[in-house]
Order: sequence, then C-alpha cells, then structure tokens
Amino acid sequence: MSGGKELISLDLTNSLMLISEAEFGSIVSRYKNVLYLCHRNADPDAIGSAFALAGAFGGTVGAIDDLSRIGEALSDIIGAHILIDPSEEGWDLIVVVDTSVQLQLGRIQLARYGLIDHHQDEGLTHKAEFYIQRPAKSTAEIVWKILKDNGRQPSREMALGLMAGIISDTGRFKRASAESFLAASELLEAGGFDYEEALQALSVAPDISQRIAVLKAASRAKIERRGEWLIAASRINSFEGSSAAALIDLGADVAFVAGRHGDRVRISARSSRKAANAGLNLNQILGDIGRAHGGDGGGHSSAASFDARGDPEALLQECRNRVAELLP
Repeated sequence: MSGGKELISLDLTNSLMLISEAEFGSIVSRYKNVLYLCHRNADPDAIGSAFALAGAFGGTVGAIDDLSRIGEALSDIIGAHILIDPSEEGWDLIVVVDTSVQLQLGRIQLARYGLIDHHQDEGLTHKAEFYIQRPAKSTAEIVWKILKDNGRQPSREMALGLMAGIISDTGRFKRASAESFLAASELLEAGGFDYEEALQALSVAPDISQRIAVLKAASRAKIERRGEWLIAASRINSFEGSSAAALIDLGADVAFVAGRHGDRVRISARSSRKAANAGLNLNQILGDIGRAHGGDGGGHSSAASFDARGDPEALLQECRNRVAELLP
C-alpha cells in the first residue's frame, strides 16, 4: 500500500495523468499487488495485452463476466490464468486494459486504477490515476511498445498473445496501420513462431448457438435504403456483435442489432469501410445515444455498442435516424 501512496505524492497533482509507454514501468513498479483487468466477454486483444503486461511487470490477469470463445481458446494456448469477476478489493492498483467505458466493466467499482487502451472514449480517463490512450489499431500494439520502451523481453507465449490481439483487432490486417505491420514483424521474430501458428491460435469455429443467433438476426433484419446506403437493423438476445458483423458481410453499409438483457437493452453496431471512409463514427453515435438513455457506450468508428434503458425498437429507430442524418 505504501507504494501507491508514494506514487500519488510524487507524481500526481490531480486525478488525471497521461503518461508515455516508457513511463509505465517506473510507475507500475511502485505497486506490489496489481490486477490487469479485461472487459467482459474478453477478446484476444484484451487477453493478450493483459497477459503480456502481467508477465513483464508482475501481476494478475482478471476479466469481467466471462471470456469470448476465441479469447478462452487463446488463454488456453498461451497458458493465461484469468480470474473471472475478481473483487475490486485487495489490490494496490487495477490497470484496466482495452476499454475506457464503465459499460464494459459491469458493476465493478474502480477506486485506484490506471488505464491502457486504444479506443478514444474518455469515460474512465477522468478518474484514472494515469492512463495511456492513443488511436492504435489494437491495444496489443501499445503494450508491445510498453515492453520495448522498458527493456522487457517477451516470452514466446506473451509474444503469441500480443500477435493474436493484433490479428484479431485489425481483422487479419484488413484495418492495419504501418505500426500494426511493424509490431507484427517484431513479435514474430521475438516469439520465434510463424504467422500460421498465430492464425491457428484464433481458429475457433462458431458454436451452433452463435450460428443460430446470426441466422435469426439475418432473417429478422429490416432494411432501409437512404440514397445509395443500406441500413440494416435486427433484434436478437445474444451475439449482437457477431450478428451485426454478419449483416455487413451480407451487404449492409451500417447494421444495428438489439438485444434485451434484464431491464437493459444492448445494441451493437458495425459499418462497412465505405461508410467509415465517408466519416461515419459509430463510437460517437452510440456513445451519445447510450448516455442519453441512462447508459453508456463506445468502441471504434466502425464497431461500437451501448447498454441503456428503453424500448429496443425505439432505440433501433433512433440509431437508424442518426445515421441517416450523417451519411452523405
């Protein structure tokens, strides 16, 4: 505990501190008991990033609610031991990895925490003791720079986890940047594995429940044409994100899929590259709508979600209307 107090007295003049990747090691080393916390339904980017940080600097990896199927498969391959729904009590510091909105952390109440993320939401940055947040294509790219700038060599498993995170979040490099390709090349060399092995770590066939949900979402979809744009909306109570992505693959420019979970409504959205290039920002749209209805939301410009209260059909219509106003 004394390490945490020392950090506050030496480095923090307020509750908000943006730090560089090179500064992370000296800061986190002042805490003895660190939890690297992944968002709910943790994906390869979150798991690979948290696992590498814990391996390089010491600490424990945790996740809210559950892991995604592909995230669970990756954790088995790299040997990541992940605490599910850890208590927020008993840690000197919690480092939130790969999310910056409370929506993705469920009911956990953060007290002393840091943040490492590549999304551009500001929800959790305002109360973080320190944070690293920049628009990389994956959190794994940021974590890889943290390791390099602090002179930490990754194990083979750490490198594989980071590589899997980059592959996953860039859509197998369809949305990659120059930094993504450079990091991937360096990780392949550092880990001593080839690209095929990294792909195999992500090769998990969707189970039958996911396939059924996606097919139902497609069969229930309502399509609106606005000029040359196609906007799809559907309702399903599970796998909303996968269903929205499938609607894009089927030809929609923008897709919204809603599901009711208890007294809350979750809407996931995806957009085509064409819509994103036209300036459509789903992160901003869904964040605004979610907060307007007593919830929260965010994500990427072409993939986002929110969790709020309200009628699913009314919320879907609001999403469609907002997008129709913004598309050229």
